Amino acid sequence: MRKGDKLEKDFSATLHKSYLPVLVSSKILRSLNAGQIDMAGLSKKNQSWVLSLFEVKSSQYPSAYQWRRLLRAQDYLSRVLEIDTKLEVKFCQKDEP
Repeated sequence: MRKGDKLEKDFSATLHKSYLPVLVSSKILRSLNAGQIDMAGLSKKNQSWVLSLFEVKSSQYPSAYQWRRLLRAQDYLSRVLEIDTKLEVKFCQKDEP
């Protein structure tokens, strides 16, 4: 299993404990030239739903280009779903010493 896939799998287990998982179509996001979302989940905040979008990284912060594409995805999902969204980068450590 690739390191990135393992990090996403491990973070997914944590995400599912705190959020209602959301599947976002990468095909739609690509058609809009928006960044693909690694993971997404809904949570309640003050009686309103909030969509959290997560980019999972093992080391390097997203490039400026990738960040713009992720923000485009965030904006699109917020407008289409008429919901507040937040975008987070999660840095996960690999299991190796």
